[in-house]
Amino acid sequence: MTDRTLPPVVRGEIQPWTDRNPAGGPALTGFLADLLPDRPGRVLVAGPHHTGVLDLVASRSDDVTVLLRSVSDAEAVRGNMYAVVTGALDGLADEKPEPFDVVIAADGLDRLLGPDSAALDWPERAALLRGLAGPAALVVIGVENGFSITGLLDRRPAKDRYGDDEWRPLHDDPRRPGSAAQVNDLLGGVQRRYARFGEHTLLESGALTRTQAGFPAMRLAVAALEASDTPLLASVGDAAEAAARSGMLDAVAPGWLVVLGSGGATHTVYTPAGAADLAADGWHVGDRVVPDVEDAETVLLRLAAAEDVPGFRAYAANLDAVRFDGDPFQASATASRSSDAFERSANLAAAWFRFRHRLIGGHHRHPWPPWMTDGDDLVKMWLAMSGTEPTDEILTRGREIAGTVPDGRPALAGTVPDVSDVPDLRTALADADQARATIKEQAGHIFGLERTMRFRDQQLRTREQQLRNLRDELRRLKSGRSAKVAATISRVARLRDPKHLAGAVKKRAKAFLLR
Repeated sequence: MTDRTLPPVVRGEIQPWTDRNPAGGPALTGFLADLLPDRPGRVLVAGPHHTGVLDLVASRSDDVTVLLRSVSDAEAVRGNMYAVVTGALDGLADEKPEPFDVVIAADGLDRLLGPDSAALDWPERAALLRGLAGPAALVVIGVENGFSITGLLDRRPAKDRYGDDEWRPLHDDPRRPGSAAQVNDLLGGVQRRYARFGEHTLLESGALTRTQAGFPAMRLAVAALEASDTPLLASVGDAAEAAARSGMLDAVAPGWLVVLGSGGATHTVYTPAGAADLAADGWHVGDRVVPDVEDAETVLLRLAAAEDVPGFRAYAANLDAVRFDGDPFQASATASRSSDAFERSANLAAAWFRFRHRLIGGHHRHPWPPWMTDGDDLVKMWLAMSGTEPTDEILTRGREIAGTVPDGRPALAGTVPDVSDVPDLRTALADADQARATIKEQAGHIFGLERTMRFRDQQLRTREQQLRNLRDELRRLKSGRSAKVAATISRVARLRDPKHLAGAVKKRAKAFLLR
């Protein structure tokens, strides 16, 4: 029986139904483009996959079968360059098709069964899938990691994580592999294994195991993890950094893509920006070689946590205009391509704005006082450390490059779509604690101002009373006998001159005669 004679519907179809978020993305299509031979023979794509994956496979082979359990999903892709079979994996196996030369199940084995399928555990489903492949076939299987960082930090209860994707509690299967070693033991013959970080990044497990905190592979993984829309209890970046320090980043990846059998040569990493290879001299990206070294952000965060201001200043003085996040393969070349001094300074300002976001937004330890964390004071100081005058024009342009909001607070950005504005629970709690501390400090400041105002008010009242007393005393003095005697003496003193005395006598006499 050939692939074209398979019925369009086999046992296990579901209607109405749709499997959301099919496997796909530029990383997966780039990987399969390198892995698949030009004419692979008969190909089976089992489970929901993005049309980009299906079109790529169809461009390599004239005999492609797509197995989907959802009737609506099957109708959406039917009529293209491949045959579509609707139903479950066990329903297809019942038809006993001829062995396939390539079997692709990058979405995994969870969404291959229907409501009337047998209660197959994970190894049984894997055996059923491999039974459809020939003895020398190339098999690609996606495996979810139950011990992933995003799974451990997921703040949703288990019943809300998978919804209706599983008709039975497949994630409670005791025989389900929970580690890369268990995957190797259950499947056997694993030739290649890639850690999978959503649709954005595929990293060869060996390279990921050898990476360290702040190195390019770790930064690529963190950028992809931060793009996840999973509501988290804590920062996934901090957890990934801790895993990288212990060499466990591959063990806590969201999942893996395992390859059984031979295939074409593949690269070390696949991202939306392209592929790269890790060699002894660094990362080969196109015609460039990027050193496999610790990034500037990690070094500066460590110096800030140690409150080593002289060391921080010395490191900042040697920085070129780089970005502190995003694509690590572009970090060292962002501003050096520009010959304009203003643009280089603006790029450096943008880098410092992003670093401030990581430092303050991530609640990292640092030696600077709280009143410097708002506004541009920190960025101005860091720019001065780097030998750049922090003019208003440079700061404004730096905010634009950094993608900041109007108040100057930068938002996260990277090589993948931005994460939700809703912070993780740990960050929210830290923000709340900081807000409470700020409120307490401001309340104390307000209390001090109010007390000073009361003191000033009392002083003004005291001075006003003193002035009133002085006025009353002055009036008493003017109306007293001593004041009258002093006035008489003053008048007499003015009459000591004979001429003045004669004039006064004449004036008084004239006044007397006129009465």
